[in-house]
Amino acid sequence: MPYATNRNRTPTELELVRAPWPQPPLNVFMSSAFHPGVYDIRWDDPSQLALNSRFILCGVNVYRSFDSEFGPYERVTEVPIGSTFWRDRTDTERIVDEDVSDSFVLFGECSASGSDAPRYVFKTLYNPIVKSGSQGIFAHEPHDVQVIVDGKIARVLRVYGRPGEVEIDAAYPYDPTLHGVNQATFDPATQRYQHHVVPHKGSQVLCSYVTLRKLIATDLVRRVFYRLTTVGIPLDVPISTVQPQDLIETPLEEATGTSNYEIEKLDYIWKEAINRNRWILEQGGERAKLMLQKSNGIPCPCIPDDYHGQPFNDDPTCYGTGYIGGYDGPYDIIISPDEAEKRVRQSDIGRTAEHAYEVWTGPTPLLRHRDFLVKVNGDRYSVGAVRIPSNRGAILQQHFTIGHIDEKDIRYRVPMDMPKKYTYVEFKPTGPELEASTEITDKPSVPEEDQLRGRTPVWENIEY
Repeated sequence: MPYATNRNRTPTELELVRAPWPQPPLNVFMSSAFHPGVYDIRWDDPSQLALNSRFILCGVNVYRSFDSEFGPYERVTEVPIGSTFWRDRTDTERIVDEDVSDSFVLFGECSASGSDAPRYVFKTLYNPIVKSGSQGIFAHEPHDVQVIVDGKIARVLRVYGRPGEVEIDAAYPYDPTLHGVNQATFDPATQRYQHHVVPHKGSQVLCSYVTLRKLIATDLVRRVFYRLTTVGIPLDVPISTVQPQDLIETPLEEATGTSNYEIEKLDYIWKEAINRNRWILEQGGERAKLMLQKSNGIPCPCIPDDYHGQPFNDDPTCYGTGYIGGYDGPYDIIISPDEAEKRVRQSDIGRTAEHAYEVWTGPTPLLRHRDFLVKVNGDRYSVGAVRIPSNRGAILQQHFTIGHIDEKDIRYRVPMDMPKKYTYVEFKPTGPELEASTEITDKPSVPEEDQLRGRTPVWENIEY
């Protein structure tokens, strides 16, 4: 779907188009730093472009999107970058001696299971609690946090990383006459008996832990997209009187884009090959709507708080994905024609419709296993394993198997309304397929009583 990107733009074409905004940088390259969760982004200096001589350039803003190259995008640079390099990485922060004295969920109360042992559980200000230096792995071991009660190190019994809850070990059996210190237990590591420190009313409890600020997930074939814009000030605006509203930034839909799938830039030969494949799809392909499964976002409340929690498959909030909303889209896509048989099979759960076959499409939008698409007749098909033919690493096509989804599947409850209005850091795709899959053709020069109508511009061109 090249209509929504400037991936094929050349410097020559850029110089022929005068726009009221600064032109984005050219030759954006994204590469791995060979560490999980770390990406390096490089680009050419936008001040070298002739059209940008009309502006005093402030720098380049970097935007990131997960799962979909059409947004939503989030700006990851706090201020415009004046250099030609940016490193994006998973970011953790160590919180030292946070006062949690007033953050107890359980303070000396017995558990609901009926045990006589008291429990001391508090909730940290920031969550989740993760392992230091990890890719957002939730902390679940006592040594992942440190708790100090009235200046003494307390023993941690359990850590619930996702909600940020920590339980202090009260040690069994409990003796209330010891006034905040439990009976001694034998520690085989030190070969000594140790008293477990527990808080009491008025105690100061401090906790040190590591929390997650930003996660760049790289497992399970994640999709990461970046777009770069240029920020500038028009030359006719005096520098001494510049206000924030005087800054002009490249619109995001005009920005230069790249992804972690883009290993090499396309040359003109393979660009033409992709265009010819596109022509084939436009002539004989089938229009459909694509929904991209989220792999990042706001966690769904249906996920239990324990470490091994999984989302509910029938949850109407995340549709079994674990993230609120479940899917991004719908986006327009053209796939190769249907060439498979349909049948009804009797199984142990009843009769099911089976219709699976392999199709192919162009290099965008990027697909992943467990996405799904919706045909014009309303049938929904899951996307299977994706095979990506390439040349020197440049994606040319996407081949994948689609399988019919039963109407009782939770994915049939995903709404197919058009996306909500995009904010200024988002954009939606543009191109002829927007009028192809649902609109009916119209030829004003032909009388209404003589018109033959189809669903695609190709059909209209052939008939008239």
